[in-house]
Amino acid sequence: MGRSICLDTDILVDILRNKKGVVEWISQVEGKNDLCTTIINVFEVYVGAYLSPNPEKKIKDVESMLSKLRIINLSLEKVKVAAHQFAILRQRGSLIDNEDLLIGVTALLDDCILKTNNKKHLQRINGLRLV
Repeated sequence: MGRSICLDTDILVDILRNKKGVVEWISQVEGKNDLCTTIINVFEVYVGAYLSPNPEKKIKDVESMLSKLRIINLSLEKVKVAAHQFAILRQRGSLIDNEDLLIGVTALLDDCILKTNNKKHLQRINGLRLV
């Protein structure tokens, strides 16, 4: 198996919406790479499903998609590193959302490349590889 690619919430939403470019990209990389997401991303897509006009269908869609991915959990170490990164970013005056920070650090510590459309903010996390 190739590299581990962690899918950010915006990519998961694009998959759920059957967005052509993302669906084609997924079909090219799946099977050759370990596709995963973080528990924070899982939370965010469930929130979107519950807030949708048809939550029952959306929840089934979310669960079907998630069944194909490895879910990376948080740990004490990840939270500690995220807190350290938060302090660094705050001192620089370049904070990002706490959720994005936890997602990025989780991907970083699990040696994943993060697939996201939010490169502007997530590139602030030292050492995080983005695609």
